[in-house]
Parts: sequence; C-alpha cells; structure tokens
Amino acid sequence: MWAVLFYFCAGVILYSYLGYPVLLYIFSFNRKEKPGFSNGDEPAVSMIIAAYNEEKVIGLKVQNTLALDYPSSKLQIIVAAFGSTDATEAIAASFDRVLVLHEHQRKGKAAAINEAVKQAVHPIIVLTDANTVLSTQTLKQLIAPFADEQTGAVAGEKKVISADGAAVSGEGMYWQYESWLKKQETKFYTVVGAAGELFALRKELFVPVPEQTITDDFFISINVNFQYKKVQYAANAVSTETASPSLTDEWKRKVRIAAGGIQSLSLLGKALNPLLYPLLAFQFFSHRVLRWMFCAPALLFLFLSNLLLVLTNAGEVFLWLMILQILFYIFALIGWQLARNNRSFFLFNIPFYIVFMHAAMLAGIVRYANGQQSVLWEKADR
Repeated sequence: MWAVLFYFCAGVILYSYLGYPVLLYIFSFNRKEKPGFSNGDEPAVSMIIAAYNEEKVIGLKVQNTLALDYPSSKLQIIVAAFGSTDATEAIAASFDRVLVLHEHQRKGKAAAINEAVKQAVHPIIVLTDANTVLSTQTLKQLIAPFADEQTGAVAGEKKVISADGAAVSGEGMYWQYESWLKKQETKFYTVVGAAGELFALRKELFVPVPEQTITDDFFISINVNFQYKKVQYAANAVSTETASPSLTDEWKRKVRIAAGGIQSLSLLGKALNPLLYPLLAFQFFSHRVLRWMFCAPALLFLFLSNLLLVLTNAGEVFLWLMILQILFYIFALIGWQLARNNRSFFLFNIPFYIVFMHAAMLAGIVRYANGQQSVLWEKADR
C-alpha cells in the first residue's frame, strides 16, 4: 500500500512538472507564430494601472508608460486608485494624459478593474501593476498577437530581479521554466491563466470580476477561453518586477495566490468539462488543478510513504530515494538560511524555492477552506 502511495505521488509530481510540458512540446513541435501588425496598424489601447497606496512608485510607473513606443493618440492611461489613503491619486493626477479613478471605499482590486474597464474607450485593454517596469517596445510586442482574430488575450513575460537589479535565482529560474511552458501552451492551444503584472485582452471579451475574487487575472483570462478565444504568450513583452522585500511578504503573496487558485476551481470549474472545452480541459487539469490541489500534498506524502517503506525494509532502492529526499530538504534548509540573509546560491535556492512554493500552496488551501483569505490588497513595504 505504501509503495502504491509513493509511486502515485511521484507520478503526480513528475507528470505535472515534466510529463505535461513534454506532451505539449511533442504535440506542437512544428507550429509557427503568426505575424503581427504592420507599423501604424496597431489598435488603440486603454492601459489600466491598479494602484492601492502606491505613492512610492506610481510617478515612475506613469512616466514609464508615457515613454512606451506607442502612438499617444492610441493610448489611454487609467490609474484606478480606489481606497488609497496616501498621495497615489494626487501624483497620478499631476500627469496630463492620465485618467485617475478614486473613491474612499476600499473594495479590492477586482472592483477597481471592473470600474476602470467601464471607463476604457479603446478596443484593447491592458492590465498592469504599479510596481512593474516595461521596456519601450513592450506594448507593441504585447499587442502583436491580436493580429490573429482567434487571439482573445495576450500574457506578457515576467522577470523578477532583486533590489540591486540582479536576477533572483530561485524565483527567477522558476519563471524561466514557466515562460518556456507558456511558449509550448501557446503553440498547442492556449496559455492557461495569465499573470496580472502584464496582460491584455479584447474589451468585448471582458467579463466583470466578482468582487470577492482573489485572483482576478486568472478569472479574466479563463473567461476569454470560455468564449472560445485563445490566450497567447508574448515572450518579448517584458515586465520587470522587484522581488518581495522579505520572505514574510513573499509568503503572504504566494499564500494569497494559492488560496485564489483553490477559489478559481469553484468559480471556473466548467473549464474541466472536456465536452465543452476539450483542449482547455486537458491543459487546465494538467497545469492548474494538479499543481494547486495535488502537488503540495503529494510532496508531503512522498516523503512519509518513503519513510515508512524504509522502516518496513521494503527494499534498498527506497533507502537511496529516502537519502536523496533528505539531502534535498537539507539543501532547502540551507537555501532558507541564505535567503534570510539576502544571499543566494542556486544549488540551495532552487530546492528552497520549490519547498517554499509548495508549503505556501498547502497554507493557501487551509486559508481558503477556513475563509481566512481576504480579497483586499495587503501592501508590502518597499
């Protein structure tokens, strides 16, 4: 029985992180990207910046947006500063081309996005966070896939750097893996969900987000799929984000995302219906459901079942596998100590990030089940 549990857990983890990507690569090996727009043919865009108490960065964000290589007549800039109690509204309003939306009541990011989309006047909506920096060509690269009428939304590329501008070894390498996976998903059919740091969609496909939704970006992108349109990935549309200032802040962020993922299964469960969405159902289960619901518990039970197999003398192979698991967690522990002291070494930071991420998933499941995860933004000091 313990051997069956061990192999099942190992299978879940290996399929989710290795088997599924390999299948995507095989199924979409020869598929080519379609050309984008010619210069001057780009559609008009309304860029929405959701900003809660972002006085430290909102000025730089607006300046960064104004510096994008995109015709000013085709770019509307909206700052949704709902609930902000600092100078975010005043700083954003000091720029001539910026429409600032503000009210004192704090309802959460979903409510802010819903209202901002109502004020958007252009056919393409771009959602971006206040603390992300875009390269000058990013917007053109993000919009290019809309030349294909089957494209309903486009996800940008996210890069994570430390405060001194260096790549973050653990999270940075994980996002490199995720970026490669999104390329394969784009070739196969659709990206399953998009990060809110940089995301674009056709306004006509926007479905208002329920105000209690935790992961608004995921809700919006999957609803594009429900209308039989694809979410594509633009690898050259780069947004850069500074890593969380502390492990505590990063933990809160990941737990929130994990709780939002569990919530999404109840809100978007029909994505698993293969009769309605055959390709999406395969991708949604393989990429999201397994990771959110099964991979974190599988890591825990992989260790426990391996330990019991060793204690019952089930075979030498299980002893060696136990030793490898123990070494992995020792490396993760060393990586944790390095991270606490703002130091890194990939040999230790990658195991630490894997454990950290899956522990946050378990915590997110518990928080959502207990109704403890708030929909409201919780600011991290920068």
